[in-house]
Amino acid sequence: MSEGMPIRLAALLCVLATLVFGARAEETRPDFPDNPRFSVLRFEDRQGMGAVTATALGQDAQGFLWIGTQTGLYRFDGTRAKKMTEADNVIGHYVVDLVIAPDGTPWFAGNRGIAFYKNGEFQRVPIPENSMALLSGVQIFAVDSRGMLYVLMFKKGLLILDPNFPSKGMTIGQGLSDWETQAGILRTADDSIWFTLGKKLAHLSPGSRTIEVEPGVQLPKERVVALQQDGSGTIWVRTSTRLGHVDRRAHKLVMEPAVAAPVNDEEGKPTVDAQGSLLVPSSSGLYWQTNGKWRLLTTRNGLASNLIQCAFEDREGTLWVGGSGTGLDRLPGVREWSAWTTSEGLPDNSTWATLRDRRGRLWVSTAHGIAIWDARAHAWQKVPTLEEHLSAEIRPMQLAGDGSVWAQTITGAILRIDPDTFGVTTYANYHGRNFVSLAGAPDGSIWAAARTHLVRFAAQNGHMNEEEIPLPAVHEADIEFLAFSPNGVLWATGPGTLYRYDGRKWDVFTVKDGLKGQTMTSLVAPNDNEVWVSYNDVVGVSHVSMHLNGTTSFEFRDWDRTVVGHDSKGRMWFNGTDGIVLLEPDGRTQRLSRANGLIWDDLSPWTGTREEADGSFLIATSRGLSRYRELEDKKTEAPPPVVLTSVALGGLERKAKEKASVKAGNGSLTVQFSPLVLDNPDEVSCRYQLKGLEPFPTETMLREVQYGGLPAGNYEFWVQCKQPDSNAYSPKTSFRFEVMPNFWQTYWARGLIAVVLLTGVWVFVSLRTRALHRRKSELERAVAERNAELMRKNKELQEISLTDPLTGVRNRRYFYETISKDIAQALRSHQKSTDSPVPVPRQDLIFALVDIDRFKRVNDEMGHTAGDKLLQEVAKRIESVMRKSDDLVRWGGEEFLLVCRTTDRENASLLCGRVLEAVRETPFDVGNGVQVHKTCSIGWAPFPWVKGDAGGLLSIENVLELADKALYTAKREGRNRSYGFLPAATMTLSEKSVSIENLRDCPPELVQIV
Repeated sequence: MSEGMPIRLAALLCVLATLVFGARAEETRPDFPDNPRFSVLRFEDRQGMGAVTATALGQDAQGFLWIGTQTGLYRFDGTRAKKMTEADNVIGHYVVDLVIAPDGTPWFAGNRGIAFYKNGEFQRVPIPENSMALLSGVQIFAVDSRGMLYVLMFKKGLLILDPNFPSKGMTIGQGLSDWETQAGILRTADDSIWFTLGKKLAHLSPGSRTIEVEPGVQLPKERVVALQQDGSGTIWVRTSTRLGHVDRRAHKLVMEPAVAAPVNDEEGKPTVDAQGSLLVPSSSGLYWQTNGKWRLLTTRNGLASNLIQCAFEDREGTLWVGGSGTGLDRLPGVREWSAWTTSEGLPDNSTWATLRDRRGRLWVSTAHGIAIWDARAHAWQKVPTLEEHLSAEIRPMQLAGDGSVWAQTITGAILRIDPDTFGVTTYANYHGRNFVSLAGAPDGSIWAAARTHLVRFAAQNGHMNEEEIPLPAVHEADIEFLAFSPNGVLWATGPGTLYRYDGRKWDVFTVKDGLKGQTMTSLVAPNDNEVWVSYNDVVGVSHVSMHLNGTTSFEFRDWDRTVVGHDSKGRMWFNGTDGIVLLEPDGRTQRLSRANGLIWDDLSPWTGTREEADGSFLIATSRGLSRYRELEDKKTEAPPPVVLTSVALGGLERKAKEKASVKAGNGSLTVQFSPLVLDNPDEVSCRYQLKGLEPFPTETMLREVQYGGLPAGNYEFWVQCKQPDSNAYSPKTSFRFEVMPNFWQTYWARGLIAVVLLTGVWVFVSLRTRALHRRKSELERAVAERNAELMRKNKELQEISLTDPLTGVRNRRYFYETISKDIAQALRSHQKSTDSPVPVPRQDLIFALVDIDRFKRVNDEMGHTAGDKLLQEVAKRIESVMRKSDDLVRWGGEEFLLVCRTTDRENASLLCGRVLEAVRETPFDVGNGVQVHKTCSIGWAPFPWVKGDAGGLLSIENVLELADKALYTAKREGRNRSYGFLPAATMTLSEKSVSIENLRDCPPELVQIV
């Protein structure tokens, strides 16, 4: 064997091992669909930037986002985009270039000059007149770490200027170029200044004023737009159509073939993201360099336009993209979030569940069928055999142990789908009951609930076995939702009931044990002895834990959320109208929403979140499928710094750091503040206090506070903010001021005024006392007269409130306010008759409901005026035959209630007969010379209903119900008659008790109809 054979053999084995392990790694790495989109939030019109063209973006040391546009300069604090109109007079309204200096100070260039913003004001850089004008372009100046300014001047060269000593500025390189064409200039990480010099690339070493030309590097003939340095230190050159990087070892410019799109008409310079990768605007979209590869973001990914002018990633990870005339797009969480919708090939945006089959393919159930991502074809494939079920809408899905995919339709059918042939086996119902839920057990079996049946499906020897699991021996056990723990313990819910089944016995929990509601909508079991449930009829979720000592604890949280998942880090996932809440094992919470990058805040209750093999999460929402890949080096959110963006004292704008004072009478204060959070400022809460006026701080979600009419004194306004679900507040940001006193508020003036006032008061009191005594008598007489008038008016108002305005009889309010005394008196009389050895007459209350027969015809044929006239006349006739001690009540519509206090049950029929005769005897004049004959029907019942009943077996409402049934009987038997319901003589022999439930059907052994 030759000497090289062992070496070649070892190399071959290494290659084979690499291929094998690489293939296995490839198998475990899940495939995700191509061309994901992002959650794009538009910079709204209320910010005044709905249709502007942004030219440059940058974030200063405090955290403000500066936005240069063609129509002015804006500063965004997370709440407001304030137009800095004072910059127009300094640099002009068209912002050409924007640079954040190494110390975090923002610098700006416009057609009028260059300025920077410091200590709350713009400071113009005094460029010598003999050096003007500025060279045209989008990158015309740079600032080094010492604050030195480097400016490309038209036909003059490179101006180097210290803004503190402008007279010492100097211009270099005048004869090395014509300095007429657009060029670029850049400060690199080592504080060197790089710039174009005709068709060459040159630089100044840190602190040097000697121009060094990069040898061998020849710039292309086309126009240079800008220079940029990425995180690796490579210098890039953006031309009008291409992008290239400088290879300093080979001394040449290497063009990047992946970026071939020209710049937009307004041109846009490249920037670097938080990781040092390039963001390159173009007329075809935004080119983003990631891990050495280029990605093109366009309208397909959610952007408003492909004509990109500028891009910038802020410190919170939000990508800002400015289009031509389309304002700004905000892409929060671009490193963690991605999504797919119908625009990317899903059948519908309403996604319900996801799973991976044995081949690693991604399945997504939607409102219009199931889609499968075909990684080889780079396209979504729709399951073709489900067309007949599309109208039913497929929701939850589960993977069985034999590799088949099980799905449930909204109509209650269960489908078993062969993942290779897409053959479908349908289980429409079980013993006539539709399926309501579906769950996959860890052993590969599929469990389905059909209300009173629980069925287990398991493949065995090529056949599908159905096994019905006996439900617990409780009254009407009803199963709705299912969830398995990782070890196979089943948890289930039913109306007002929580079940646990370990394969041998059932445990049952109800409201008596600690549950809070009757309707549970979702549940997740992180382990065998623990489950979270959410409710539909109660705002909150319950955490149920079974302990080793046999006890069970129920922890309730008043969260308006559903529980949707549990992950490998032990976190519970909840969903509400404002997105997702993650509950950490230590009790801390984290929020995820559209503000963070989620495509939509509404999640599916069926596998709403599912963890992938790579640790990311697929989240099914009603507007698409999201993927969340949490950054491993994610920083803990610190309390956001707070700045006072506007302070107006006495109507004048003030600087936050100055100690201001105002004269008395000008004590008004308006403060606008902002926590410098750009991605989710609405979730940040703050508290503030005006010391000297308010004893305690005030919690607020607002960003503006106003005070008016402040008295003289010294004040301090302070504010601090905190992240949601955190108790850590930021340091206080304050503003101190003084409201000066008026001259009469000084101590000497107050003393003199006090002496004068005391003297005047003594004189005034002496004279006034006499007049007061005289006036007192007059007032007492006037008050007595007024009180008498008020008493009379109150009595009239009370009478009106108790009277029906149409008929003049009493109304329901009068009945319910006065009947309690009559009830008590009637019960006492029956009690006395029972207790007394001597017969004592019993006092009955007779309730007779009088209803005008066929009253609707009068309204329909003669009009409501005739109907009102008829009601008035009927009331008068009933009053003419009743006693003065009785009351007539307008009960509703054409129905009256006659309350008889001195008529007993034996004579009630006679009274009803008089009423019937009074109504039908004479025709009614309903106006316009029209007369009609009318009859009425009467139903009555006594109270107490049973003679001698002093305890009230039936309430007044029960007796009125019996009278109503008697009225119904009179109507049914032909109208124009009366019926009363009395206790039957055989009532005491009946096995049925005297209750309204037993009397409603009028059993003859309990009810006598008279």
